[in-house]
Amino acid sequence: MSSNRSLFLAAAVALLTLGGTCNTPPPQQRPGAPFDGSVHWARDIAQPLIQNFAADAQIYNVAGVQVYGDGRLPANVGSWGIVAWSPSRQEEFQVNVRHTGATSTSVRAQTSPPSSDGQPVPAGWVNSTVVFAATAPHRDPSATVATLTVFNIATYDNPVWGINFSSAGAEPNHFVSWDGNYLGTTP
Repeated sequence: MSSNRSLFLAAAVALLTLGGTCNTPPPQQRPGAPFDGSVHWARDIAQPLIQNFAADAQIYNVAGVQVYGDGRLPANVGSWGIVAWSPSRQEEFQVNVRHTGATSTSVRAQTSPPSSDGQPVPAGWVNSTVVFAATAPHRDPSATVATLTVFNIATYDNPVWGINFSSAGAEPNHFVSWDGNYLGTTP
């Protein structure tokens, strides 16, 4: 199997795991509270499930699929995947929060923390609305939906958000620090 095909298959599996599809309908405006759609909204939904999984579990990674340019999920598509890890159980626990607020979970063995630096996301990490606002002056106006956004997964000096607006064509990936500072298109 070619490496390009392997990458494509890995990306497709990741999108499906997070609730995305290849034939995504156009996003529709959210109805408002309590369906905020931001990553902190999803974290607040996921947190009781994470604590039920293990008292020592902490969030290590976050990924979003089909996120509006304002950092929120549309009303009809998209999801946030929140990955926690428990050192006592040596397991990773993922909570997927769909645009409706519905959840699904998965568990897998993981002997080490699932982040590049072995650290959970830092306390005080800013909401996706702040992160996406930081990219707004730097992106093409047609970049209205992020196909994929990830936090604390890639190897950088500090926890970083990577945001892909591939729906805008050749738009580069944008990088924002955990505290909301825009880093550019190269971290």
